[in-house]
Amino acid sequence: MKKVALETVGCRLNYYETEKIASQLIAAGMKRVSYKDHADLYILNSCTVTGRADADCRKLINRARRLNDKAVVVVTGCYVVSQLQQIEDLNAADLTVDNDNKDRLSEILQGKFPHLFPMPDSIDSNSATLADISISRKAAFAAPGPAPAARNRAMVKIGDGCNQYCSYCIVPSVRGKLVSILPDDVISEIKSLIDDGYHEVVLTAVHIGKYKYDGLNLSGLVNKILDETNLSRLRLSSLEPNELDRQLMEFVINNPRVCRHLHLPLQSGSDRILKLMKRPYNRGEYLGIIKKIKQTDPDVTIGCDLIVGFPGETDDDFTKSLEILGSGYIDYGHIFSYSDRPGTVASELPGKINSTIIKERNQIARELAERNRLRQMKSQIGKSMGVISERGWNSHDGYHAVSDNYLKVHLPASAGGSREIVDFRPTALVGDRLEGDVIRS
Repeated sequence: MKKVALETVGCRLNYYETEKIASQLIAAGMKRVSYKDHADLYILNSCTVTGRADADCRKLINRARRLNDKAVVVVTGCYVVSQLQQIEDLNAADLTVDNDNKDRLSEILQGKFPHLFPMPDSIDSNSATLADISISRKAAFAAPGPAPAARNRAMVKIGDGCNQYCSYCIVPSVRGKLVSILPDDVISEIKSLIDDGYHEVVLTAVHIGKYKYDGLNLSGLVNKILDETNLSRLRLSSLEPNELDRQLMEFVINNPRVCRHLHLPLQSGSDRILKLMKRPYNRGEYLGIIKKIKQTDPDVTIGCDLIVGFPGETDDDFTKSLEILGSGYIDYGHIFSYSDRPGTVASELPGKINSTIIKERNQIARELAERNRLRQMKSQIGKSMGVISERGWNSHDGYHAVSDNYLKVHLPASAGGSREIVDFRPTALVGDRLEGDVIRS
């Protein structure tokens, strides 16, 4: 049995697509191993959102080649679209596949590298034609849904592409125009995951809030999922603040089947910088939204993204970002240092910030975001919550788990590591995780 190793750099959508590819290759007769192990096929699903992501991709491509110089090394994803020449210059990849053809990767591999795939058992190898083998393998490649590698929470893709064109972002150029997936296909995949024992599904896309299919928007899709499936809990991935309508807010605050968690990108607290970034909201609108949510239900966890060092960002602009981050309404933050992406509007803007200043601002924002995270976690001590272990492997010391409101939890080993939702009451914050007791019914 040939071995395949897959690695992902980037967003949740990339992780979803990697697991989809993995499930198809496993169904076609391959065995999955770690990307650190010796394998016959290495696949990197790449990202190009920052210069650091590009560097990480190059490192992983070279690592695969070092691990096995006879292996087939494949690179797919956004880095292929934006920086193909850089990949070719490495002279380490045997095949590159862009985003338009990523869904066909298994089929492409079958055609180009047939030695990687076993002869299907249902076919007599002495009399089989190439067409027979191709048809049988194609059936395996059509395996439904992702089969996440030992993960206990599943992702479901509801769309791709983006039409927003923020000035710093290259994603619309590499992912293409926004498209939404047929609602019935989303429902079918969720039902399949429920049948496989999953209790949580995370809806993901490049631009989840712009979901629209025949007049059905994201709120309508969530309502349809709740009505037509018995899914225990549904989580929304990153959502633009201006796209959080009243119905979505009601779901998050009042419906126990929708996770009490919202990730609402901020990017900057300065209206001047938000305008340069071409963001579709202003400081006051953002503050109004998060204030309303937290005052209605403080247990809803709100996260944000923040970019520091955007061209022209003054000390005053940065202070305005810190004011929102420290408002008491944001519970954690992903802090990014600005880096030029060739081909974006921002890369041509004047007023580039010195790297030392960017590093200092990043550190200040990270420390504030960490204080926010600890504050939210401490506020949950003594309150019951439903948690799911992150992965299904056995552990004598317990399991890393996540609550419906996106808090890190350490589950005792006696709770098991399954996909079930475990009722849990935290009693203390130890390190970066809540510890406590499983509530037995």
